[in-house]
Amino acid sequence: MKILDKYLIKLFFKNFILLIGLFSLIITSSQLLHLPSFAYSMNIIDFSKLLFLIDISFIKYQLLFAFFISWLLVGISLRDKNEIYAVYSAGISKKQLLKPVFIMTVIFVIIAFVFSTVIVPSANRERYKFLTYKVKSYILENVSPKNFSKINDNVSVYVEKKEKNTFYNILIYNASNGYLITAKEGMFISNNLILKDGYIQLPSEKSFDTIKYEKYTFSLDVSYIKEISMQDFRTKDLLKLAVEEDSKVLSILADRFYFVIPFMFLGFIGFLSGINTYRSKETLLTFAVSLSIGYMVLNYYFLKIIEKIPVLFFVYPILLIVIFYLVYKLQEKIGS
Repeated sequence: MKILDKYLIKLFFKNFILLIGLFSLIITSSQLLHLPSFAYSMNIIDFSKLLFLIDISFIKYQLLFAFFISWLLVGISLRDKNEIYAVYSAGISKKQLLKPVFIMTVIFVIIAFVFSTVIVPSANRERYKFLTYKVKSYILENVSPKNFSKINDNVSVYVEKKEKNTFYNILIYNASNGYLITAKEGMFISNNLILKDGYIQLPSEKSFDTIKYEKYTFSLDVSYIKEISMQDFRTKDLLKLAVEEDSKVLSILADRFYFVIPFMFLGFIGFLSGINTYRSKETLLTFAVSLSIGYMVLNYYFLKIIEKIPVLFFVYPILLIVIFYLVYKLQEKIGS
């Protein structure tokens, strides 16, 4: 690898790492407002793990923005320091100059594919399991014997005795529907409290209706209990479902598989735009952000259309390639 190639790749990674760090900080900070209250009582290791899983859940578009803007900044750096003229004076052609961009493009196409199809869905599933497990732990730890404890805004629980994940002599009041539930014993299984030998008092027009039960499953029904949606199924499971021609599945697969297409072009587009001497840095950054957001908007709506017209699953990659190829040729023409 030539010295120039190493120099450009080094500049790229310097920008890329800084941008990924900045984007991660912004994303995790914004998500702090949406965490359940019990998250703030976690120990530092669990809290750090939660923030890491949240960040990975949003990593796809962080990679996209950082890859594009990093090559743009490399091009701008060459231009602003007049290094681009020294490069051309040394007899290095634009094709040779684009070699490190090509190398990084191949690497990041693979990285984007792995993140889109494997790592992000896996991180989402892990985050849901992690939060659900912590909900259960939080409730078990915070329900105090012989005291009323609030599970959420509507549900309060009183227990006379607690042993690990089993409660004895239980009283549950649900303010949202007025239900009063009693039980001699209750055990946590998954996200439900399995109650035994008790009564349910239901409010009626005059007073209460009482129902006796031997076994009753009480759902915690708290907003921060997460369920794994189809959106985060494993890719191989989605491929099996796709055989049934489920349009929702095809939309999800399109989002995962075709995410690599912009990476095939954005490095070249960013670098060529950066070395263009006719545009200011601010204008180029605005262009980069606008193109990235434009792709995200197009992707969002086209995936919705695929859910209604499944055959467009095969049309969408062609459309993306055409759009980004035209933008690339435009930047190449402007820079020549």
